[in-house]
Amino acid sequence: MAENVDTLKEGYEAFGRGDIDAVFANWHDDMAWEGGNSDLPAGGDYQGKEAIGGAFGELGAAWDGLKVVPDEYIGEGDTVAVLGHIEGTAKDTGQSIKSPFVHIYRFEGGKVKSLQVLTDTLAGARALGKV
Repeated sequence: MAENVDTLKEGYEAFGRGDIDAVFANWHDDMAWEGGNSDLPAGGDYQGKEAIGGAFGELGAAWDGLKVVPDEYIGEGDTVAVLGHIEGTAKDTGQSIKSPFVHIYRFEGGKVKSLQVLTDTLAGARALGKV
């Protein structure tokens, strides 16, 4: 379990540096991403690193200064929940956001097999001018 938490800490640090290859280093090639509301950037479901890379691109296209900040890691066996918050400014509206998230990771063989993303989609939609 501690190894899984360390893997995720390294991944969040890599994401913050924009090093997506390092993020993907500890993910299975057929990794599954469940992103919730498909009307928002990176929302919906994605399968595989290439598709998930596209989701990351959607985030970069929609937000300036996006930060994904883990605040707490809670692990049990091959499952780790990360409680944190996102910060950023919507490019189209100039609206800033600071909103909580829960990321639920499931590991298989020491690598991430799936991720479920839980966020305040209403806060994101408001900042992006979608409601």
